Amino acid sequence: MSVRPVKAESHERIDRAEYLKRVRRFRNIVVYVLIGSIAVFVGISVVFGGIDKVIGEIAKVNPWIYLLAFVCVFASYLVRFGKWSFYLKMLKVKIPWWESLSIYLSLGSMNITPGRVGRILGGYTLEKVSGKKFMTVAPAVTMDIFSDFLGFAFFAGATAIFFHKYVIYVLFIIVLLSVSFWVVLDDRFYRWLSRGRGGIFKRFTPHANMYFKSQGALNKRWIYAFSFVYTLPADFLNSLALYFTLLALGIHPSLGLVIFIFATAHIFGMASFVPGSIGVTDVTIVVLSEAAFGINGALSAAVAILTRLASLWFVVGLGAFFLFYTMRYWIRAEAKSKNSALAKGQGLKKK
Repeated sequence: MSVRPVKAESHERIDRAEYLKRVRRFRNIVVYVLIGSIAVFVGISVVFGGIDKVIGEIAKVNPWIYLLAFVCVFASYLVRFGKWSFYLKMLKVKIPWWESLSIYLSLGSMNITPGRVGRILGGYTLEKVSGKKFMTVAPAVTMDIFSDFLGFAFFAGATAIFFHKYVIYVLFIIVLLSVSFWVVLDDRFYRWLSRGRGGIFKRFTPHANMYFKSQGALNKRWIYAFSFVYTLPADFLNSLALYFTLLALGIHPSLGLVIFIFATAHIFGMASFVPGSIGVTDVTIVVLSEAAFGINGALSAAVAILTRLASLWFVVGLGAFFLFYTMRYWIRAEAKSKNSALAKGQGLKKK
């Protein structure tokens, strides 16, 4: 992959005040999406059996079995952290493992943004901690999102073919999303789009140059293949959120069908580009669960609601905690920068 040389400084570091402004924007999105999610939960309850019946089904859940859904989701992110650490190593980013883990878990708070693009916000904290420029560390975030998609695409495609269900629709969505990711992983489309054009492209070309140069370090076949070592077990653990939710509600499902439903609902939600895949993933789980397991609408709605609480909102809540936790890294870095400036100033005075 050819990349134009970077000829100018392409990124200005932001301070803590500016970072907080950006966090607040995403916080507003979280609030709106939460309201939307509650509306979706109410909507599917009304449509599929009635609110009273859905609440009645949820009340029957075995809490200890349902707890395993949360354990599996958390374990999936610990597995993904290995992949994240690998990407940082390839980008020559060296930071303490706990700080890296904290930053990585904070990304989950942005899973409710369209296409999870808000996760890129973590790149600013990574920049602050590592001292690397934002555009050189951002590819770690995009690769993490893309490799997650690859895992779910593999499971959705393989199980759709195995069970002979919605094969054309699943494969079409996989191809559509693959093309979308190609745009941000390879510089050829950007070079074609910006060729001979000035204006906004001229302004962002230095940023794009730096980003794609760093992305090029990860665009290797063996790196994509190695990513599967982490992605497949992580996405499998995510799918178990649906499996244990079904068990907790007294349903003994086929594990293969569970993987098919969860992976398919996930990629359908990604393709919608709706914040948090709200509505799309929920309804897909309801419809496919009802058809696959022969359960009534109220029970399938309860399954979708409980699954989404474990697979989406638990991660968002955990991510929000670590998002605020990582603010200490900004405070520490700015204090260190201030002390360094003072020491430099005193040194100049002595001279």
